[in-house]
Amino acid sequence: MRFSVVLRRSSLALALLVGACVPTVQQHGQRIDPEAVARIRPGVTSREEVFRLMGSPSAVATFDDRRWYYVTQTVEKRSFYQEKLTDQRVLILIFDDRGIVRQVEERDLAQARAIEPVAEATPTMGNELTLFEQLIGNIGRFSRSPENARP
Repeated sequence: MRFSVVLRRSSLALALLVGACVPTVQQHGQRIDPEAVARIRPGVTSREEVFRLMGSPSAVATFDDRRWYYVTQTVEKRSFYQEKLTDQRVLILIFDDRGIVRQVEERDLAQARAIEPVAEATPTMGNELTLFEQLIGNIGRFSRSPENARP
């Protein structure tokens, strides 16, 4: 009888340990429906139709609003800071001047590029002022003129 209690407790502890090692899988971004993508035809489908099929894009190109990006990512998380990107899919839709799909491109994780942010600070024009210099410099700057006066 005593052996079975010990066996149950050790089995429970083993199950908890093994369960703690299983990563949590999270989906981020837009769900890209393959059926909806198949209905997008270059030269035929309009921007409005794409919006109805896919929803709003994850991103629009900064300098060219004719490029829409739909992004989905799968991330495995093992512990607090241990995240690993396991899958990524990007659907790129390029429209012509009339708002008709000109090109459909798909990219996956194998085609992604790792971008390392630069840790340097951007230099700015001007002087570095201390808190005391900022306080003294503001004396006399703010005056009440009749148009700015509050009732």
